[in-house]
Amino acid sequence: MNLRGALTRKNTIIGSSVLIVGLVVAGFFVLRRPPRVAMERYVPAGVLAFVEIDSLAGLVDGLTNTKAWRELAPVLGLSSQLRHVGLVTDLIGRSGLGPDEAVVAGRAQYAVAITGIESNTGETDEGPYLHLKPTFALIIETHTKPDTAARLVRERALMIAQRIYGESVVEHSEDYRASPLLIFDGPGPGHQLVASSAGSVILIANHADAMKQCLDAIGGRAATLAEDTTLKQMRPEVGRDPSVFAYVTAAGIEKLVDLWPLLIAGTAAEPETVGTVADLVEHLSKQAGAGLLYSSEFEAEGVTEKYLTVLAPRIAQALTHPLKAASAARFESLVMIPREAESLTLINVENAGELPERVFKQLSPAVDIVAGVALREFVINLKKQYGLEPSDSVGDAIGSEIALANFGDDQPRAMLVRVNDRPRVAPMVGRYLKRRAALLTTKQHDGTEILVSSDDDRRAAAFVGDFLVLGTRDQIIKVIETNAKRDGQDGDERLKRVLSTRPANASIIHYRARVEDAGKLLLAISKLTRVSDGSLEFLDRDSARKALDRLPRSISFTEFRDYGVYTQTHSAVGNFSVIASLIGTGGE
Repeated sequence: MNLRGALTRKNTIIGSSVLIVGLVVAGFFVLRRPPRVAMERYVPAGVLAFVEIDSLAGLVDGLTNTKAWRELAPVLGLSSQLRHVGLVTDLIGRSGLGPDEAVVAGRAQYAVAITGIESNTGETDEGPYLHLKPTFALIIETHTKPDTAARLVRERALMIAQRIYGESVVEHSEDYRASPLLIFDGPGPGHQLVASSAGSVILIANHADAMKQCLDAIGGRAATLAEDTTLKQMRPEVGRDPSVFAYVTAAGIEKLVDLWPLLIAGTAAEPETVGTVADLVEHLSKQAGAGLLYSSEFEAEGVTEKYLTVLAPRIAQALTHPLKAASAARFESLVMIPREAESLTLINVENAGELPERVFKQLSPAVDIVAGVALREFVINLKKQYGLEPSDSVGDAIGSEIALANFGDDQPRAMLVRVNDRPRVAPMVGRYLKRRAALLTTKQHDGTEILVSSDDDRRAAAFVGDFLVLGTRDQIIKVIETNAKRDGQDGDERLKRVLSTRPANASIIHYRARVEDAGKLLLAISKLTRVSDGSLEFLDRDSARKALDRLPRSISFTEFRDYGVYTQTHSAVGNFSVIASLIGTGGE
């Protein structure tokens, strides 16, 4: 009897073990994420730009696990259950249990292919305007059966068109190489939505040409972005599996260069400077730019973003040497920059005073004669801006550190320049302030002499400690007082920590103290979920201000490498803040 009982228990244990193992194996296969596909295979080779989102569920999960969400969501009344949306969506996608729309949302990959940009300029009573309209296609790899993808297009395309253009949309259809196209025309010219499917892929475009280009790429009738050499070689430099990836092609860069004069025409810069910069950008970019890559990933505190501007080898190598980071940087300017400054940029390069000449010397042989002339004119005009003649050279009179500070006063950024030889620099400062035949007046503040120009832009200059400070009189006074109190940015513990971990080759460091973008993003989400009306007044509450103060600040490090310019940024929400502008808030 005991033997029979022992055998029964043994068989029960063995059977249970087999059942558990079977359930685990079955669960693995049932809940396994569908294999990822290279979305660039669906994108035509001639696109201007390409954006890829690997998983909406992962995006939601990552965002709701940032410190910005943890700090601000309770203050704005966002439900804690929203933190589980990403997990639940992913589970539905893996299991396939649920409505088709939910399953697709949980397992799909997304890409946006921008195939062109239409520009329209004009002028109203309020001034000149520039309207840009991209033509694009949204590509959704549903990882479902082709019949399911086709049915979703038939059933949901009209609803999407009506959500965008209203109930008055006009629907018609046509076939394109065995692919049925559903076309919806909204009121007014250029208001169109086109929907189709190809196998398990759903496509939605705002122009029939964009749709047809993508269908040709998917059908193997046209070259795809997967064959792009720059993309294949450089994509690993910005991360293997980021939450968001984007790529601007060489054609996209060329298009942006063509639009550059229009984009900067409305700025406050001097016409001469605008023209010179536009010429330089046009001639250099068409020879230098091979592509721009971007990635975004979530981390414990916030978001890490990586930017890589891939340059032609000869151009990249020409920039690497003159823009090499100076060793043993001490960032002494921080003691003078007020804590309330909105942002600051630290430039740390060897022999900063000779930087324009050294860049010109290294870069000129690497470009054609037209670009070389444009570069020379740019250097000459840049030197004129600071009171230097073409033959003048600051040389070693300037140290390796330059700081640019935004005081948040709607004025141009103040500049702090490390000076090694004040007597050599002083005459140049006088010429800088006397441009356009301006008169100089001398003011005293706490024993420091401030030279003030009579020109409309209120330029002023002063030597404070070992630095030359260029800015407005009020900005210089703030610098003087901050230096006297020893209450500058050098006392910001967060800034000190990130500077201590900076890459050794970082020539440019940008620090942004404001975190309002994170607040606006969470506020927009609260409006979207109808928790609030999105009023900006919510962010002025004491609890919200304290929560914002606990968020990580934005810090960027830029390196000049032998294949291009690489920038890595750490911030609270990164470029996801653009969602706030799409949703809008009560104050906008």
